[in-house]
Amino acid sequence: MRLMKIRGAVQLILIVAGVLVSAGTLWAQDKPIGDVARQARAEKAQAPHAKKAVTDEDFGPQLAPVSETDDPAQVFKKARHAWMTDMPRTCREYSNNSSGPGLSNESLREMAAPDQIRIVGDRRGGSDPGHNELIVIGSDMYSRIGAGPWRKDSAAGLAGLPHWVPEPLVDDYATGELKLVRRDAAGGVPAFLYETKFHPGGVAFRDRTIDFWVGANDNLLRKIESLTKETGPSSGGVEDRYSITCSYGPIPAIKPPI
Repeated sequence: MRLMKIRGAVQLILIVAGVLVSAGTLWAQDKPIGDVARQARAEKAQAPHAKKAVTDEDFGPQLAPVSETDDPAQVFKKARHAWMTDMPRTCREYSNNSSGPGLSNESLREMAAPDQIRIVGDRRGGSDPGHNELIVIGSDMYSRIGAGPWRKDSAAGLAGLPHWVPEPLVDDYATGELKLVRRDAAGGVPAFLYETKFHPGGVAFRDRTIDFWVGANDNLLRKIESLTKETGPSSGGVEDRYSITCSYGPIPAIKPPI
């Protein structure tokens, strides 16, 4: 079993926070991310469309590349490779840690191309709650904290941003470490739900469950949920939750804010 380090709730907007801290900025509160997400959806969807009910017919073998008989470890490997290459996509993340007063992060990440990225994040609880935005267009980076002014910098130091990988996707899974749970749906898309359970770092009282939803007809990662529990007598039952849901297709135009 691979070793995975618990990074807590800060994994949600790791890159955004790193960029802003390195610039010597601080968090400040602004409009909630729910408003930003609703605005993005309104710009994207010009006409309503009915949700499609997923049935067994959607999992027909003629639609594969993924079938129930495939080795889950190989399905995951292909899905992770597709994650690194498939754009555009929109992802919404959420994390929550119950330790002490609690801490939660929420973000919207839109990637139109490797050099066209928009990230909006909200952090609640902890010592630095607030709102932040980051836009990358070509070699230019724009950032702002709360309702403050936009700041323009070079994006030269963000070479890894287009290849951002959520922590649950960092490590490989060997045959037997992942199991197929059931046929399911993620965002109305037919998917297979896979699950793994282990003790991060080999710590017996630390339990982690990760669920992956992989599109049955496109092998794309549609959703990830992770739950880590500290079950030791002195841990107080601390829980660390993380989730990400992604959709693939056109997104609102990403333009310079200034």
